[in-house]
Amino acid sequence: MKCSLIGTLIIASAGIACASDWPQWQGPERNAQSAETGLLQQWPEAGPPLAWRVDGLGGGDSAPAVAAGKLFGMSNRDGQEIVWARSEDNGGEIWVTSLGEAADQRVPQSKEGPGCTPSFNDDQLYVIGMSGRIACLDASDGRIIWQRSLVDDFGGVAPMWSFRESPLVDGDQVICTPGAADALMVALDKRTGETIWKTKPPTAASAPGDTAPGRSGDEPRRQPPPRASSEGSTPTITGSKNPELFVSEHWGMTAFSYVVPNGKYLVKLYFAETYNGITDEGQRVFTFDVEGHETTDFDIWKKAGGPRKAIVESVPAVVDDGELNITFKQQVQSPAIKAIEIIPQGDDADQSSIVRVKAGESNPFKDSDGNTWLADQGFTGGGTSPGFINRSGGSPGRSGGRGRFGGFGGPRPGAAYSSAIAIEWEGIRQYVQFTANALVGVSTTDGEILWQYSAPANAMGINCSTPIFQDGLLFAASAYGTGGGAVKLTKDPNGKINAEEAYFTSRMQNHHGGMIVVDGCLYGANGGNGGGIMTCMDFQTGETLWRDREGPKGSLLLADGRLYLRGEEGEILLLEPSSDQFIERGRFDQPDRSDVPAWAHPIVANGKLYIRDQGLLLCYDVSKK
Repeated sequence: MKCSLIGTLIIASAGIACASDWPQWQGPERNAQSAETGLLQQWPEAGPPLAWRVDGLGGGDSAPAVAAGKLFGMSNRDGQEIVWARSEDNGGEIWVTSLGEAADQRVPQSKEGPGCTPSFNDDQLYVIGMSGRIACLDASDGRIIWQRSLVDDFGGVAPMWSFRESPLVDGDQVICTPGAADALMVALDKRTGETIWKTKPPTAASAPGDTAPGRSGDEPRRQPPPRASSEGSTPTITGSKNPELFVSEHWGMTAFSYVVPNGKYLVKLYFAETYNGITDEGQRVFTFDVEGHETTDFDIWKKAGGPRKAIVESVPAVVDDGELNITFKQQVQSPAIKAIEIIPQGDDADQSSIVRVKAGESNPFKDSDGNTWLADQGFTGGGTSPGFINRSGGSPGRSGGRGRFGGFGGPRPGAAYSSAIAIEWEGIRQYVQFTANALVGVSTTDGEILWQYSAPANAMGINCSTPIFQDGLLFAASAYGTGGGAVKLTKDPNGKINAEEAYFTSRMQNHHGGMIVVDGCLYGANGGNGGGIMTCMDFQTGETLWRDREGPKGSLLLADGRLYLRGEEGEILLLEPSSDQFIERGRFDQPDRSDVPAWAHPIVANGKLYIRDQGLLLCYDVSKK
């Protein structure tokens, strides 16, 4: 379907675009929803027909933008970070422009290339690269009009998985998130790249309008475990050949959950008392319950016989609802744990499916037996203490003594991996962004922070999902044991804006696949690095309506009354939204899957479904004939 004068829409954040184009991240209205109609409501058994394919794009998770008869995207290719344009008709390459040398990301996940979806506006293209390059290009020929750096120009600190933001173009402003000490967010002139304003991050004492349950500060401030010597030797933790497992920790949590097949398990809980504030037995006592097996009056110091001594508690468990659940309850001081291991039991148990989670860690690592432990995830509430330990000569890809944000003593990134949206509320236009620390609302005129809400931000700063503003609520969610929270904006008599929490749920730990609200229901995957379950909940109350394992963890869009789900393993599903149950209307597997997670979001534009898998771009015809 091509644009006509009648079908042209004027969209504030995307300039003039065809009604069926997809001109920026998450589509015309930046909510992963298309107004397009005339699409297939049921797919053939083998899936919709493949219209064309392109190989050799280069690496990256950048989902394309579609506008003006072209597809625009980003890749790493031949050592360069590039922006490209291709024909919407057949995928033929139109132009390629290099922004400079490809960034070298220090962690392996998603290192193949950029994740930014270009923003098309007034025949120009706006992009952000992995190292923080932000550029404006002529969409017709790829000529660079201006280019700046979030790091060099604003003091931004690249997050561990690099900059992944897709810039927001709103009126004459380009909005992006350096995450710097005096430039949390910035507005640039879209024509020249000149700075219009910068947002100064709020201090804890001055943070406006924040309502975050369970984060009132009543928990004593944590100190890291005893630091390694100047030579970087491992802290003295006895009782285990893998002392690394007993250094970092998650503390103050109320629960842990993980999606597993139904069956019998042996759950191992790893403990050691490494907090300097605990000096004797009886100072930390708590209860934990593993699927109905309760242990009360648990005292790590007493059980282990002193500080920095490793102990492992083994508890049998039976899972019959697709999720292993552990609850923690404080008795004296807060609960704290170092690691959790979930081991299938039985003669036919698949030992390759053992789940190992390392509390307090932001990266997976291998122990001395070659077992891989996942980063901190699955916990509800609390915080993390990364600890100090020498990594030299140990786990591959990890540098010595570095913490979750590049090491203690270095600056912490204020930016996460989310992309901002623009909203109108009671005549006030504002930008809403999910930063490393909180969901924030920012004035469009001067960058002042109007309100913030920290509950959905996880302790790792790995906040990826795009905020949702719909039906009077703002909603954001993250994984790693956190969840999602909804707020309603209000004004006090002095005109100050407050974000009042409507609800918070740990049942929507959305990692980076995004969420969509349809007819009062929010759809999204609940789960982190270990996978997840497609979940539907009441958007106004947070009540879970259903969960179904047939819906894998993945990324979503909505078009013509159907949800398109692209699973992380690569399968593509067509779903009918329903508040009652999971309804599948088609499923197929893409050809020639790469060996990395399928993290590029699906795109629907002008009757075509686009699926990117690193260097491969597939175009499927999903229009009715």
